[in-house]
Amino acid sequence: MGEVIPFPSRNAAGPAMGTALRQRPPETVFHNNGWRILELPSSGEYRAISAYCRRGILVGRFAPQAAAENHHEGTDIAILTRCGADEKLARCTIAWLNSDGPRTAILGAFVVAVAGRYRYWRDAIVEIAAIGGTRLARLIDGSIAIAREPEPISLLDLFASVKDNRRRAAFDHLPRETRAAILRWADPRAQFGDWYDILPRR
Repeated sequence: MGEVIPFPSRNAAGPAMGTALRQRPPETVFHNNGWRILELPSSGEYRAISAYCRRGILVGRFAPQAAAENHHEGTDIAILTRCGADEKLARCTIAWLNSDGPRTAILGAFVVAVAGRYRYWRDAIVEIAAIGGTRLARLIDGSIAIAREPEPISLLDLFASVKDNRRRAAFDHLPRETRAAILRWADPRAQFGDWYDILPRR
């Protein structure tokens, strides 16, 4: 049989310390572009607030019992999937990640990760084209996307190591002629020769 461990008393020193940690007041951990990111120890949340969004938007989580002094012992994670509709908030959260924010993040389509840094998608555009009446952007990471506000729609990832990940569902919904034209633009020298066999038959 296993060892019987008594349920800890509410008066025990350990839980008292945990309660003290959870009772830390909210603290501003970053501010930029009119937004502040607050750390809420009681709920284990990072919330972004501004003059016009007092209730805040969830931009991250961490284990409430983890010590803030040790960056929450690796439990903190940024959640940048709700920020794209507001460019100032998007830029604030990206700057937070690039400064001293969480090392792990769930990124929205408006974030481009290159060389250990994050960029707002419009800052990462290296080329624009209009194909089939659609405005397309080549981003600095080599991907191709429909340049739509507030967030781009990813179509292709030229450098994905797994062939099946090179095209996104939105690409398959385009007319075949448009897909072929996009591939010719994306790879004008046919350096990705095997790319052309990813065009589904119709």
